[in-house]
Amino acid sequence: MLRTETHGDVTRLHFSSLASRSMGYEVSAYVTRGVLVDTGFPRVGGDLAAWVGTHRPEGALVTHYHEDHAGNVDRLAALGVPVGFPAGTVARLIDLAPIGWSRRYCWGSARPLHRPPPPFDHPTLQLVPARGHSPEHHVVWDAERETAFGGDLFIGVKVRLAHPGEDVRAQVEALRRIAGLGPKRFFDAHRGPVPDPIAQLTAKADWMEEMIHAIEQRAREGWSATAIRDAVLGPEDLTGWVSRGDYARLNFVRSVLDSTSTPPEQ
Repeated sequence: MLRTETHGDVTRLHFSSLASRSMGYEVSAYVTRGVLVDTGFPRVGGDLAAWVGTHRPEGALVTHYHEDHAGNVDRLAALGVPVGFPAGTVARLIDLAPIGWSRRYCWGSARPLHRPPPPFDHPTLQLVPARGHSPEHHVVWDAERETAFGGDLFIGVKVRLAHPGEDVRAQVEALRRIAGLGPKRFFDAHRGPVPDPIAQLTAKADWMEEMIHAIEQRAREGWSATAIRDAVLGPEDLTGWVSRGDYARLNFVRSVLDSTSTPPEQ
């Protein structure tokens, strides 16, 4: 299902399906300057294709490889729509890693990208590195209009859940970097327009640093990862159990305990 709403020069495309709504999820793509930002998830590919057929965007930009953001790149390729990616995303879409059952149920499984779409670049819209949620996560930045399209950078201030492989330390750096750009508008893929974005991004970075410090302190005292989770973030909630640990509080703790100074993937 596709619903649209307008925010001045930006159009929000709300995508959801019966399966995603049953889990309480939807995701949004955005249209700005005639450019599509993100592509939605595989289960709504037909809705996206119909929208593209009517509106014919100049091109698309993708924030990262996850199936709810890049799940229909193959459809854009078939329709001849050029797409700009962060470096590293195309390889991940060609050689797709397996995903957990809850993500397959909610979003559907993307098809491997056999033929990348024509490349796309825009003179005004810039892909800015914001790694952490994924190794090649980027934000689309419109400096002229002081507007950021944040993919999954924000989601909310006190997000206690993480996927395996997320780098919460890198997310703090990314939040501060994007806040430092001075965005007057910030569009989140799941929350929509974020009011007072500099304050919100900073608040999230501050909260995450507090959690990191609390986790580190208990780790030095010899606590187990599950004990740290229960004390700092609380016991696992329904999402963690239903996803069988694929989107869980324990992953947040493990990210802090396991993080290294791995060079960023640009």
